[in-house]
Amino acid sequence: MPDIDALTGADLDGFAHVQQSIGMLLTTRLGERVMREWVGNPGTRLLGQNATAAAILNWFTIVYALLSVFEPRFQVARFAVNSVEQNGFATFTMEGVYRPYALEDFQQAKLFVSSTGETVTVQAAA
Repeated sequence: MPDIDALTGADLDGFAHVQQSIGMLLTTRLGERVMREWVGNPGTRLLGQNATAAAILNWFTIVYALLSVFEPRFQVARFAVNSVEQNGFATFTMEGVYRPYALEDFQQAKLFVSSTGETVTVQAAA
């Protein structure tokens, strides 16, 4: 699925396109994209909260659901917390499987991923 690099404007394909898509999904707030209101990360509201085990698990659950719905070419296999510092900086590792042909015969359902408290919900958009 060829696309355009958001930074350079060059052609983008393969795993580099998947990386750009994942970056867009993780940094776009829910409702921020005008023509695709359902695309975005409801977990951005967790930024700035205490890094409790529940908050980290909620973040990973949201990321897993987003990637499962909107980026089927990357199947998450494992998340790991590398470090959480007192100044609020944290690093995480996400491992997965690149599936370059996952978009063939794939129809993106209009699903809505939302997060309330410690509950993550995936539902069909109306």
